[in-house]
Amino acid sequence: MGRIKTETKKLEIVKSIYRIISRKGLEAATLKAIGKEMNVAPSLLMHYFKNKEEMIIALVDYMVSQMERAYINEMKKFRTAKERLVFYLNRTLDLNVASNVDDRVFYTCFYLTMQNERIRESFIKMYDHDEKMISQLLLDYMKETEISGFDPKSFAIQITAFVEGFYYYKMIYGESEELKKSISRLKKTVFKELGLRNE
Repeated sequence: MGRIKTETKKLEIVKSIYRIISRKGLEAATLKAIGKEMNVAPSLLMHYFKNKEEMIIALVDYMVSQMERAYINEMKKFRTAKERLVFYLNRTLDLNVASNVDDRVFYTCFYLTMQNERIRESFIKMYDHDEKMISQLLLDYMKETEISGFDPKSFAIQITAFVEGFYYYKMIYGESEELKKSISRLKKTVFKELGLRNE
């Protein structure tokens, strides 16, 4: 019971940090500001996290869970590996998964990977998780359709790189027609290469 209460309180703290960074940036996410956001004494926060580094690591884990929520439950509705792969590719390449997390919060934390090894490891864990998921989707599809000639890990890295690249572009230039056309062309290429129809 005590552990459940602790995890619940930690999540409340993480959500408060998320809201503050989203509104005002990382510099504003002080213990005083977090305490004010939660209406508690700042000193109480240290009962749940040793330092701000641990809070940021927990925040990265929270963002991962938010992005997963964009498709995990819906993916369970599909009966075939092909349907799951098509759904995942559409949702991911259209940048819908990333939209479940505030850009300012995500890239603020991402910037910290260049300064903090523990936070970098947290992001590595996130990307490794994504890579395994994409690889498994492709492996299931290959087994179901008896096709071959694809390297699941290489495919996963390419999809991740394309999505991240498109998202950086979107942050700088906005949702331009050029970006939409580029995403559409990539989707056609990927679907054709895999022998999929985007239905």
